[in-house]
Parts: sequence; structure tokens; C-alpha cells
Amino acid sequence: MPSEGHVGLSNEKREDRNVGAFNTSLSYLTRDERTACFVIHVYSNTFDLSPHLQRTNLAFSGYRTRGRKNFLERLGFAFSSTCNILTGGKCYFHVIEEVQRGDRFEGGVENMLRISAIHERFRKFADGLEDTYNHMREIDQKLFNMGFELPWEDLKLAPVVFSKDEKVYEKGMVYDFYTDIREITQTAKNEAFVIDAYPDEEVLDLYLEKLSPTVRMRILANKPKGNFMAVAKKFKQKPGVTFEVRGSPDCHDRLFFVDNSCWVMGQSIKDAGKKPTYLARMESHDLFRKVFEELWRNATQLV
Repeated sequence: MPSEGHVGLSNEKREDRNVGAFNTSLSYLTRDERTACFVIHVYSNTFDLSPHLQRTNLAFSGYRTRGRKNFLERLGFAFSSTCNILTGGKCYFHVIEEVQRGDRFEGGVENMLRISAIHERFRKFADGLEDTYNHMREIDQKLFNMGFELPWEDLKLAPVVFSKDEKVYEKGMVYDFYTDIREITQTAKNEAFVIDAYPDEEVLDLYLEKLSPTVRMRILANKPKGNFMAVAKKFKQKPGVTFEVRGSPDCHDRLFFVDNSCWVMGQSIKDAGKKPTYLARMESHDLFRKVFEELWRNATQLV
């Protein structure tokens, strides 16, 4: 029996995505003080009077009495008549993944990666659901008419993985890491936004110094190191440059935005490559952008 997807301290709808005849939502279920989970909720009011594969449980009673599972049941979804997410109070639900509760800034980049991947998993599921149903129904109908029952049973979701574009650096690959970040930042047309808890002056000298003055440049830090503050103040005096530094005690992560792309790093820029690390591009940069723009708005101006 799948984990219950409605019972807990609260159940908050995070995203809606309706494609074809399916109404689909993603919710964040707070189970207790320590744990929560992301849940997919699906339902459809569309059916036909036939013994063939149905989307949900709205078909005439004879369909159910013959013991044939519907489409969502065959995908491993469980039925609920008391759904607190979808309009109408009915759904088929499936828990995507359990997560640890805490402040959204806790858990660092790994937590952000996981949440982004969960949202991306939901979108791909919702977008492909109607098309998948149509294909499965066609096969089911042909086999049913031949006297066969296709044994689609207990299908399971694959583990959630994060990031597609990624690079891993062995210890000592300092120059490789530097050149990769430099190439990425040099593509900026409108903005370069660096989040690094402990930046030093190399962030300016190696990565931002060659950008066009028309590119808006921002750095969000926690405790700048070395000569960063002195160099940053001089950097801001460059003719025509749009540059600002802000500080926040909630800044613990290492990532940067270049226009509409978001890249995360395993180490602070000043140390990257000295130990094994990684660089990964996130497909769903909007989730990261929302969180760190809020952090930026509440931060203290340093330069």
C-alpha cells in the first residue's frame, strides 16, 4: 500500500499542470516536525462505456466488478475520496519522495537540487500522461479483444536524480575549473549574479573583470575573505559599470546565474579545484532564482 499522501500537519499545493483530460497537482505534505514529502495528485472526469482501459474510476459499475484496474492504478497510484488538493475531493495519488523538513535555505545546494528535480519530474509526468494513456489504451484494447489481459502491475517511479549538465573535477584541477567558469560567465549578455558565502578578490579579477559594462553584476556573500571588500569598492568605480555586493548570514551556498541559466558548485570559487568538486547546470533555474532573489532583497548592502 503506497504511503498516504494527504494526512499530516498540512498539505500545500505547489504546482498545477492540466494536460488533456487529466487534472494534475503537486503538493508538499508536512507529515510531522521532521519529515515531509512531495505528492502527485491526479484525476479525470472523462470516461467511456466500454470494458477497455479507463483513465480513473468513473466508468460504469460493470467495469469495476470485472476486476480490471484502471490506468492510474496500473501505474501504482492509490485512490482517495478525501483529497484536500484537487477540486472535487477525489484523486489518485503517489508520493514522489520524502524529504527532511527545515528552513528552505538549510541543506544547501543538494537540497535545492533535489527539490528542483522533483518539480521537473512532476512536469514531465503531467505533460506525458495523456499521450501515455492513449498508447496504453490502444494496446490494452487490442489484447483484450484477443482474449489477453496485459499485466501492467505495480509499476514504480524511478529514483529522482538531479542535474543533466555536470562536470566533476579531481583534486588539483584548479585551472580546468577556472577556465570552465570563465567561459560560462563570458556568455553573459544581461546579468551575472554570483552567490558565494566566502568570496575573495579572484571572483572579480578572474570572472567579472572582462564582462561588458552593460552586464549587471551582483555578488551575494556572507563573510568575504582577503582583499575582496577593498577591490570590490574600486571595481564599482569603473565607468559605466552596474555592480553591487550584499551580505547575508543565510548565504551558505555556491552558485551563479548567467542570464537565464543557473550553475551550482561544490566549493567556494576561491577554493574550487583544490579538492574534488563539481559544477552542474540546473534546468529549472526559476526555482533557484526565486529563493535567492528573496535572499538578495533581504540582504545588507556592502558595496
